[in-house]
Amino acid sequence: MKKLLPLSLFLILLTGCAEPSSNANYEEMKKVFTDAIQTEDGKKALREILETQTFRDLLVLEHSEVQTAIEQTLLSEKASEFWKHSLDDAKMKEAFAKSIQKELKTIQKDLLKDAAYQEELVKFFDQPDMQKQLESILKGSTMRKELEKVVQETIENPLMQTKWQELIRKSGESGSSGGSKDKKESGETQSENQ
Repeated sequence: MKKLLPLSLFLILLTGCAEPSSNANYEEMKKVFTDAIQTEDGKKALREILETQTFRDLLVLEHSEVQTAIEQTLLSEKASEFWKHSLDDAKMKEAFAKSIQKELKTIQKDLLKDAAYQEELVKFFDQPDMQKQLESILKGSTMRKELEKVVQETIENPLMQTKWQELIRKSGESGSSGGSKDKKESGETQSENQ
C-alpha cells in the first residue's frame, strides 16, 4: 500500500499539471496508468502488494462461496450435459481414467480392508442370481481357456518348478514306503492262508 500511494500521487500530479483547458479523458488516464505500472518501480510495487498477507486474506474465499460456486457450475444441468458430451469422446475418457487411476487403486485397497464393505460384497455375491451368473461365467469356454492358460503358466514358472519337483519327490517317497508296507501285509496274509 505504501508503494501504491506515491504512484497514485504521481498520477494525480501528472493530470493536475496538464493544461487547464483540456480535460484528460479516460483513454489518456488509462495510458498513463498502464505506462506507470509497466515500469520497474510499478512492477515492484505491485509485487509487494500481492505478497502482503492482508491482500492474500482478501483473496481467500469463504466455504459457503465455494460451495455455491460448485453448485452453480459443476452440478448444474449445463455442467452435466458438458460432462456427458465430454466423456463420450474416447480420448477424454482415457485421459480422465489415467488421471484418477492412482486414487481409484488407493480407494479400492482401502475398501477391501473395511469389514463393512467386505460384508456387503459377501451379501452381493451370495445372492442366487449372482451365483448363477458366476457359475455360468466359470463354466464358459472363455473362462476355461483362461484357467488353462494360468495353470500352464504356473506349471512352467521356473520359481514353481522346484516346488513341483519337491512335491513329486515327497509323493514318490511316501508312495514307495506305503507300497512296501502293502507288500509286507499281503505277504503275511498269504502265509497265513497257506
